[in-house]
Amino acid sequence: MTTTSYAADPLSALPPEIVLRVLEFTPISALANLTVVSKAWHRFIDVTHQDAIYTSESKTTQPPGGSRDFSFLSDSTCFTKFFDGTSSWKDLCKRQTLLARNWAESRPITRECVLQVGNDPIWRFRADFKRRLFLSTSHAGGFNVTDMDTGKLLWKLPSTLDNGDGDAVRPYAHLEYQDGMAVFDREGDAVEVWQTDQEGAARGEFRRIAVLNHDCQTRGFQLSHWTLCVVSSQGQGFVYDMTQRPPTLTTHLKIEQGAVGHLDQSKDAVIYSMGAHGYHVYDKTSGAFLGVLHPSNCTDKYHINPPVAASPSASQALAGAVRAGPNYRLGDRRKDSMVPIELARGPLPEPSDLEHVRHGEDEWGAGMIHGDLFAGFSRAGRVFVCSDWRKALEGDANLAANSSLIECESDGSSFDLGGWLSVRNHRLMFEIHDRIYVVALDEDNKIQDVDNPARASFSLLTSSMPQLAVPVSFMALYDDTIMTSYTTLGWRQAQPENVLPHHERPARIFPTKVIRIVSLAPTLSLKSGSSSDVHVSQDQRATGGGLWDPGQRNPPPDEISPAGLLQLVSLLGDEFEEEAENDMEVVVTDFHDGEEDGGWEDEDDEEGDEEEEDDEDEDEDEAQA
Repeated sequence: MTTTSYAADPLSALPPEIVLRVLEFTPISALANLTVVSKAWHRFIDVTHQDAIYTSESKTTQPPGGSRDFSFLSDSTCFTKFFDGTSSWKDLCKRQTLLARNWAESRPITRECVLQVGNDPIWRFRADFKRRLFLSTSHAGGFNVTDMDTGKLLWKLPSTLDNGDGDAVRPYAHLEYQDGMAVFDREGDAVEVWQTDQEGAARGEFRRIAVLNHDCQTRGFQLSHWTLCVVSSQGQGFVYDMTQRPPTLTTHLKIEQGAVGHLDQSKDAVIYSMGAHGYHVYDKTSGAFLGVLHPSNCTDKYHINPPVAASPSASQALAGAVRAGPNYRLGDRRKDSMVPIELARGPLPEPSDLEHVRHGEDEWGAGMIHGDLFAGFSRAGRVFVCSDWRKALEGDANLAANSSLIECESDGSSFDLGGWLSVRNHRLMFEIHDRIYVVALDEDNKIQDVDNPARASFSLLTSSMPQLAVPVSFMALYDDTIMTSYTTLGWRQAQPENVLPHHERPARIFPTKVIRIVSLAPTLSLKSGSSSDVHVSQDQRATGGGLWDPGQRNPPPDEISPAGLLQLVSLLGDEFEEEAENDMEVVVTDFHDGEEDGGWEDEDDEEGDEEEEDDEDEDEDEAQA
């Protein structure tokens, strides 16, 4: 007769210290399974040793060196306030795990809304999650501060077109921002520095603290690490200490001629984009030249084929955009906003067209640093991914060992602004034609195994319909959100003197550029003591308000006439008009049958005249040129 021996329960056979050491390497899913094996395991993991287990770096993401409490969560960049109310280390582990899991999906679940700031197209914008503010400049000039939670305009500076003699901001002003300090450029090669939280100032109000003048043509500037770096195409760079009042020039650099205007900085170095000559790196303190990152020396190549996604007809797209309007309320959860993309080994096939941009010398534009990672974007649609830019500066062999190129099909038409990039949490984001690509990297910020990627990559559109698409003028990755400039249809404030009959009223909808917010924050179960919608308070859920202020609404559907829609169609081009005019009855019916949504309009902004409305697209094309 034989006897079967069973392994003893590790809890009784091993010291607690050994069990805890094993659990440190146990995946979250297995840890959750163990808690239901027995009461003893549940007590060991979720009661006696909960903090010891979930404070492990393998279970929760924390600042370097760890943390004793949750104060570091105040620095998170969450539009949905996803980490507000975190009650324990296990709760934090759950939130971080669910959020990371959704980001890793090829078709993540998303919720979206857009913010229209006044009647002028957005140019640059920045998000302040600490103060819950959006700051933005526009095509027409001006500087606006908007409440992130309500969409209401809190404070503004006018455009130089309206107020040339006083405090005003020029059209297409670049904007930089860090923790209450805003910097934007003005005519005459100078930049202005403004600060909020000043004594006696209202929430969102900024006051000017300095004007930094330069004796050369300034092409760009960047603010981070409490230093402002300014670059000139005439072989000069400037580094300011922004902790001083007024800001103090600490380093005047002599650099190569021809900087294109894009730059980024680490704590000790600044990297300038030099067009066809790659990226030049300088020490911010001494001004010493540290070397060149030249993507042409990169031999490890990958490519992405354009995603295939079904597009609605012109009339369907118009109907959807009109019905939705600039709705500053997170919509329903959906899985069709993102289209999966895949990386493949090797370069793209050479184009047969000898005039194709890839046959020429490539020009490098936007570049961005995130820790040891540096990424750059080119006119030919190439993305330079350097996992350790400091090592790459040591020579061509080190550059090749620490970098890769991703090639995408592009004709260079969206590069006139130098491209745009965002890098965060092992992902990089860039624009190709009318789509934004989000490419996931591995834990070492290198290209993932293309046959078995741990994180998915995906893309999303830059406009509500192709006829409106223009290059993105700002985009950023945040902890729970993707934010980009987005071309769609805006709603213009009606003029009080408009007493025309209903059928003769002009269109109150017009093409514009807004802030698009794509939230990837997952739903948290009420059982955990958290809100089912982490962005909406209990009072708001009771009234159905959410982020939507009932006093800020789009015009009622019956105020939009068929004649007005046809006027809008005429702005979108002949090809669109030919299809949509035939189906206009469908568009109008679809719109009238749709649910009325809320939209934001600034009551202080005057409505633009007919000529400005017709010339908006033309002005944008001129600015890009």
